[in-house]
Amino acid sequence: MIVDVLIVSSIYDFSTDLVVQELENRGVKYFRLNKEDFTTYRSTIDIENRLLEVTVNGQSYKITSATKSIYYRQPIFLRNTPSNSLTIDEQLSRSQWMAFLRSLVIFEKAAWMNRPEATYLAETKAYQLVVAKEIGFKIPVTLIGNDADKFQQFKRQIIVKSLDTILLRESNDCLFTYSTLKETSELNDQNVFSAPLTVQEYVAEKTDIRVTVIGGKLLSVIITSEGSGIDEDWRTVERDLVEYTEIELPKDIQNHCFELLRRLGLNFGAIDLLLSNGEFSFVEINPTGEWGWLVNSERRFDVDIASWLVAGE
Repeated sequence: MIVDVLIVSSIYDFSTDLVVQELENRGVKYFRLNKEDFTTYRSTIDIENRLLEVTVNGQSYKITSATKSIYYRQPIFLRNTPSNSLTIDEQLSRSQWMAFLRSLVIFEKAAWMNRPEATYLAETKAYQLVVAKEIGFKIPVTLIGNDADKFQQFKRQIIVKSLDTILLRESNDCLFTYSTLKETSELNDQNVFSAPLTVQEYVAEKTDIRVTVIGGKLLSVIITSEGSGIDEDWRTVERDLVEYTEIELPKDIQNHCFELLRRLGLNFGAIDLLLSNGEFSFVEINPTGEWGWLVNSERRFDVDIASWLVAGE
């Protein structure tokens, strides 16, 4: 079967499940390539004919120059994925399958959401902040590094975060890092020197806003708890206590969001903004950000994404 839509994802990704259901409802010819199933596939990239053929359970799926779109949901070769100690064979297998996925960039005629190289650049926090400021976004004062003395220039509370998404494994626990509110005095050479940090000025009396952009569509929601803004990372609050209310952003802020995606070469992006004292500040953009938690009867991101993939634009 020649595939119209290729999805690169994980068997555990709920957002991908929603898109797949919508594609199936539309009768779209698709193939979902899950990272956990690499060894159950028999896969070949034919360079001369620019063809990817994957055989699974006796069924052959072909990705060709006629394939409309590729939903690159999880650029896993960019992630420090959680693992226990791996054997040499396991390490070799992982590295080579990641290289295999990178080879999919040969399908240049397909519409990508998003191309791996664009995702790699867009996930670089320093770069996205520079681009956002050039576009016209206000950004928090930001320092990146491991020199605790430099961080002391912040005279008030600060936000400390990792440079990249972190997934770590300790015994049977999978650990994820969140942005943390700290006092500047808590940062010293002993607890900072081993790895660089991102340190930003704390924006007081702020309310978080999540902006999701899919092609030419934009949806923004304001995130509160009991009607008020959340001081720290809202993802650390119990889900039942968090409220998501759709809002319309000022036109100039909407334009900044669209321009940011254009500059970064993205067709999808989850943008985090802060609203404080009537001013909007850019925090970050995630080119593979989660959106399944926002799907409801009124807002169907799965429909929007499926429509974009089917149209191939």
